[in-house]
Amino acid sequence: MSFVRDPKRLIATLIAGVVGAIVLIDFASATPTVDQVARLLVSWAATLTALALLVGVISVAIAHLRRVLTRDADWGYSLVLLIGMLGVIVVGVAGTPGLNLAEEPIRWVFRAVYEPLASSLLALLAFFSLSAILRVFRERHLQAVVIVMVALLVLLMQLPPVQALLFVTDSLQWFSDYITLAGTRGLLLGTAIGTLVASVRVLLGFDQPYLDR
Repeated sequence: MSFVRDPKRLIATLIAGVVGAIVLIDFASATPTVDQVARLLVSWAATLTALALLVGVISVAIAHLRRVLTRDADWGYSLVLLIGMLGVIVVGVAGTPGLNLAEEPIRWVFRAVYEPLASSLLALLAFFSLSAILRVFRERHLQAVVIVMVALLVLLMQLPPVQALLFVTDSLQWFSDYITLAGTRGLLLGTAIGTLVASVRVLLGFDQPYLDR
């Protein structure tokens, strides 16, 4: 369907392209007029994002509250989610006078709740990783076996008794300075090029994520 036959698509594409071009020009130049317009557009986007987040939180809360009231399957998980959501909101808002977000209470909640949960998930991932390693050795794919062997070697070299050896420390430093840094730069460059291509396609209207197309 062409742009002429679909006015909504045409208007949305023009708005996205113009706004993106203005912000991009402001990033590449230092024109005062363009800078003011770009700052205004970014502030609007931040406001819309905050409103969308608020609407999403309310929608999730209503959906889980309905499950709790109707005693649907696994409604206990919904109750835990609601209690956690309400607790974090109360701690963050009521922590300081004037309804300002309190940093220290929120940090305490993260240290007491989030960090142990994250550690538990990482501990569980160790078993999944072990299962994946056993599956790789069973299927005997050469590339996967090489990757697993290198990963195991690097993990083994991280052990304190092994790091006490001088040649191991030098090897780790060389590996970090050359192999790891080269791979990291390659990933970053690939990500940057992919992001640039995706952004250009959005600006030109070839990709339209704002229309779910």
